[in-house]
Amino acid sequence: MDADPIYLAPADYSVTRPVPGGFIIFGLILWAVAIWLLTRRPDPEDGHGSLPPAALLKLRRDALRRIDEIDTAVRGDKMPARRGHHELSKVVRGFVSKASGLKAETMTASDLRERGPAHPATLIEEFYPRQFGATEADASSFSGSAAAARDVVGGWS
Repeated sequence: MDADPIYLAPADYSVTRPVPGGFIIFGLILWAVAIWLLTRRPDPEDGHGSLPPAALLKLRRDALRRIDEIDTAVRGDKMPARRGHHELSKVVRGFVSKASGLKAETMTASDLRERGPAHPATLIEEFYPRQFGATEADASSFSGSAAAARDVVGGWS
């Protein structure tokens, strides 16, 4: 049998229409995600931790134990007083971070004063000259610093 000479085979689909349509749909999805991300509420930094009492007690006990270790090392001349003040600052900042939810480990003293409780900010400000001063901090001043750190950690509620 002869085929009809006027009949043409079906044409293939062209890529010129679906590809731009796909790009438009992809762009709309990206736009919607960007709008959603840019308009979310920021995470609250209210400084109130949500630790249960048992976890806070363990955290306090660990911090006080570490302060005692640092105090013993400085009094035993195993660690210089300047390094001891750095370690005390690290322990107090870590405790405040975990207990309150503030990012105290990376905050300056003025940031702590603005956003957090007054006691840690005052203590960190007292540590600054002993940590970064031109003269080496003496070991006799360290016992007062360790006692102040114990007061801040022990008095946290």
